[in-house]
Amino acid sequence: MAGGKPSLRITSASRVTQRCALAVTLAVTSLASLSTVADEIPVASSLPDSVTLSEAVNRHLPELAAPTGIEWPYAFVATQTTRERSRALGERLFFEVRQLAAQARFETQLQRDGLVSWARVLRRSPVAGRQVGRIDPISLWRTPRRDIPLNDNDRLGQCQQDNRIQLWSAIGVRHLEWSSGLTLRQALDGLPDARSNAEHASIITLGGAIFSRGISAWNDQPYTLAPGDRIVVDLPRISAATAWVNHSLPEWLSLQWPGKGCRVVNAISGETQEVEYINSLINVSEPAMPAVENVSGDGTP
Repeated sequence: MAGGKPSLRITSASRVTQRCALAVTLAVTSLASLSTVADEIPVASSLPDSVTLSEAVNRHLPELAAPTGIEWPYAFVATQTTRERSRALGERLFFEVRQLAAQARFETQLQRDGLVSWARVLRRSPVAGRQVGRIDPISLWRTPRRDIPLNDNDRLGQCQQDNRIQLWSAIGVRHLEWSSGLTLRQALDGLPDARSNAEHASIITLGGAIFSRGISAWNDQPYTLAPGDRIVVDLPRISAATAWVNHSLPEWLSLQWPGKGCRVVNAISGETQEVEYINSLINVSEPAMPAVENVSGDGTP
């Protein structure tokens, strides 16, 4: 018991206690560091990076259909690619039509007022675009190539039904009230000078299909119009510019959304946006057109 042995034992125990405390401190510090690192690492999103069109329609049908249900002919998909294509084509059309309006000052075959109206609508139209064709489940099942992959830059949409006919002609851009049995001839006969000297017109359907029909005395082709149809009366073929516009304006219109008051849904997140579309930009400063009836004068339908 002599010689200081008790004090040596106390010192040894003290060192063990200190070492244990240090280990505990280091462990706590490490855990705190790991927690900080974990807080800095973003949590993986539960949303997919890509979905097919049919998957997007199934996922976001409630948002797409609200609040009045779904009308498939007025539903569409707007990819980033088609929006960019529509933007580029619309910008080129505006430039060409504006140049033709200037040329009309000394070119009597061109109608300047009508071209100015075209340019006004092109300039004020929203940047948008859609895939041509229907997106309802049955159509996608029948045409699998339309079931394209979508990402966060792509949109689904539905517009409200518009029973008017949209007419681009020598007298400008007009809306005509649609009625059952309305023909292309009746629509043009109801607007004096709409034909000008044109021999053909293009009809763009609600789904984006394009048909060319003869409208002059020698090549008249009967055509019954449907609600939402868009008509472009050809410019006289006096230059490469007018030929290009005759081809490209129907193509641009085929890419535009079908209807008015459209609802757009993000293909991935389902975020919605209400958009008042191109129809609100027509006839802004022009009088409303009366309903078109059989005014051909000869009783011909």
